[in-house]
Amino acid sequence: MKKPSRKKKIILLVLMLLLAMGSYKTYQYAAAPVAEKDCTFVYPLNPGQLRPTSLSATPPAALVFAQRGGTIHDASCLNRTAIFGIVAVRTEDDIRTALQFARENGLRVTPAGRRHSMGGQSFVQDGLVLDMRGFNQVWVDKERKAVRAQSGATWAEVQERLDREGLAMIAVQSINIFSVGGTLSVNAHGIAHDPGQIAPTVKSMRVMTADGEVRAASPAENAELFRHVLGGYGLFGVILDVELQVMDNEMYVWKTDGMDYREFPAYFARNIAGNAQVGLLYGRLSMSPGSYLRETLAHRYERVEYPRPLPVVRPPQRAWLSRLAINLSKTGDLGRWFRWRLEKQVEPALHLCSERRSDGDGECLVTRNQEMYDSMDYLRNRLPDTDILQEYFVPHERMAEFIDGLRETVLRNRANLVNVTIRIVTKDTVTALPYAKDDRFAFVLYFNQGFNEEESAALRKTTTDLIDVAASLGGTYYLPYQLYYSPEQLRRAYPEVDSFFAMKRQLDPGELFTNTFYEKYGRPEFTVPAKKP
Repeated sequence: MKKPSRKKKIILLVLMLLLAMGSYKTYQYAAAPVAEKDCTFVYPLNPGQLRPTSLSATPPAALVFAQRGGTIHDASCLNRTAIFGIVAVRTEDDIRTALQFARENGLRVTPAGRRHSMGGQSFVQDGLVLDMRGFNQVWVDKERKAVRAQSGATWAEVQERLDREGLAMIAVQSINIFSVGGTLSVNAHGIAHDPGQIAPTVKSMRVMTADGEVRAASPAENAELFRHVLGGYGLFGVILDVELQVMDNEMYVWKTDGMDYREFPAYFARNIAGNAQVGLLYGRLSMSPGSYLRETLAHRYERVEYPRPLPVVRPPQRAWLSRLAINLSKTGDLGRWFRWRLEKQVEPALHLCSERRSDGDGECLVTRNQEMYDSMDYLRNRLPDTDILQEYFVPHERMAEFIDGLRETVLRNRANLVNVTIRIVTKDTVTALPYAKDDRFAFVLYFNQGFNEEESAALRKTTTDLIDVAASLGGTYYLPYQLYYSPEQLRRAYPEVDSFFAMKRQLDPGELFTNTFYEKYGRPEFTVPAKKP
């Protein structure tokens, strides 16, 4: 009698597990949310953070407010903050009028996109928020292989326009729901390992500064403004639109290699670095108990010839199954083991391919646009908890030491680490506040926590401990997340930060633009004096 295949065994396991869990719990873990999460829990709560604003001013009729007073929060669901209001931006005049209104009434301004920076970088207490999401036009120049997009456009909107023209992004965030302006403001990166960051693909941009003037900025024009706006967290002006270099869309064959985590640097040097055939690459570390933070899967995408036109982008599928697997992995060892089995043995058969080869083992062919088109729908859930991102950037040769430190730190602090993705970032010569001082591996960590003080405190301790681990290895950490780090930790990782803040005050002397990050670390009274040699 023929033995059942490994895939059939996994499917049987899924059915047994779902039966054991019960239909209601299974549904709750797999179903998409029907409403916004209750983000009333705040950690840590600052005095007055939720107190309704006492600022009073009458805005001009030309300004359309999406919200007056009340509170705002970000994707962390931990930073709810009272604000003056939210302006719905549709035109440049809306922005100019809002800035004038703010200047005349002593209000501070913060541009905001999808608010997925998790440390209050898109708002400030009593502030005026510019909701840029309606400012979202996109123009494609096929001959020049360039795209110009307003800052409120999402990457999904950009990708869909490019896909119709047979073009693709050179680099883009791995999730496409984010806004163009938000991505540039945090100097984001994705699964395109060369160059990794999006900043090197930016040709030029237009920025409205605090005085309401529009300034063109590029590496050759207003260069200081350009390099500070990229990764500038909205502190130097409002990005109006940006021109990016793009490339021809391509077809890849998707391949996966398994290895021990200590082998990844040599694998990268041998198979990926300098290999023009590899178009995309990322890695993932096991969360399963038997191979926890040791077993590694490297997903590489090798270029193949394919007749044009290429297949069009399709929306992601089976979000419920991915959502179920991720939510199960939050519950403990059995869920983590189950998810890793799915990733290793079932994902190859279920991966959304543009086409499968009819010969051989049915290899997955996928376009660049398709693989970079991820809506994150599977991460949205109905659970009474929140998911927190962190990122660390470590020299290639120190990877194993960082993973060992990560494993020890997470277990010691009992933090609920759900996922670790490995990305590639290259030496940053573009921005004023670089996290990649040289070529680095980026480790994207995905934690889960409940809405309570105990789990919040554990994750805070984990964050500060991991920053120290990275620093001890010559690494850095990503700034757009929870503001748990000390001023000393900030300046150890980013010795340029005081010059960065000084340039902010030079280009915006009235400090019209601000956010929670700047209020905590950027004002002169919080500056830590440099130690004498």
